[in-house]
Amino acid sequence: MLARWVQWMSVVCLALLVWVSWALIEPVQSGAGHDQIDVSQGTTLFGLTAELGHQGIIPMPGGVLLYEHMFARHRKIYAGYYRIRSGMSVMDLLTMVTEPSGSQVQRLTIVEGVALNQIVTSLRTLQSQGNLAQSDSLDPEFLRKSLLPEESSLEGWLAPDTYAYVPGMPVLSLVRMMIEHQRKRLESIWQDRDPGLPYRTPEDLLIMASIVEKETGQADERSHIAGVFVNRLNMHWRLQTDPTVIYGMGADYQGVLHHSDLLKPSPWNTYQIDGLPPTPISMPGLAALLASAHPQASKDMYFVARGDGTHVFSQTLAEQNAAVARYMKHRHPEKTIER
Repeated sequence: MLARWVQWMSVVCLALLVWVSWALIEPVQSGAGHDQIDVSQGTTLFGLTAELGHQGIIPMPGGVLLYEHMFARHRKIYAGYYRIRSGMSVMDLLTMVTEPSGSQVQRLTIVEGVALNQIVTSLRTLQSQGNLAQSDSLDPEFLRKSLLPEESSLEGWLAPDTYAYVPGMPVLSLVRMMIEHQRKRLESIWQDRDPGLPYRTPEDLLIMASIVEKETGQADERSHIAGVFVNRLNMHWRLQTDPTVIYGMGADYQGVLHHSDLLKPSPWNTYQIDGLPPTPISMPGLAALLASAHPQASKDMYFVARGDGTHVFSQTLAEQNAAVARYMKHRHPEKTIER
């Protein structure tokens, strides 16, 4: 009986192996509008396979799903815009989205803290090199109206990450992917934020995260800096943070922030306005969003840069003034908050 059971199981396993192997070597069904696929950030390999099977692009999705369950469940999938080549097998397609390389797939990395104009410049370069379609305008206002009309700016809404694309990809498709990724992040973090924070909307959290992103690159300081800003908002103090002033200056900022710049009216000059500025000032990454949603509890109201990338935090103005005198004596106080 045992021998017969083992023999039967061997036949079943062999049949499954043949089925899975056949499913993987089957050619992808392209054409009829299926010559390219958009893979959103956060898509799983299982989810993509099921969707492509539903669309008829993968002929035998069941066999592919079994293969993935057995051998590929932990393979990372890269968001991007991929072109299906003639004669491509299902295994070729899976390799393309999990190991993008070669001339058919390129990568674009958006770094935390960059501003919209910097991303537009990078996209314009890719477009001039023929890596992105020439048909789409790169005017920020056109992109906003096309992809995020409910917001006043795209600033902050393009998630820093690495994106895969193929030459000829429409600009709108690539930017839409970035927006969807940031929107999903923000929605999830907003739902899990600490209670009692002085944010009215998810956009307020995004704005705060963009400021935190520009104030420090130190991972262990982000939540502390967010906590200082939250304390200031709760006390109805002005944020008085230099990066917002610099953002509002635009091209007028030439690398040095003068005291006179802090006195000039601007919607982003947090030395002159109450509360948060009207839009984000950079593209915040996941860590800055989390820090802003879970700020460190403290009584600190001030901080000043040491000059080595870290900050000194203070509860009182006297402590802050002493820290400023110590660390800012021989250089411009670009990271000083003063009340």
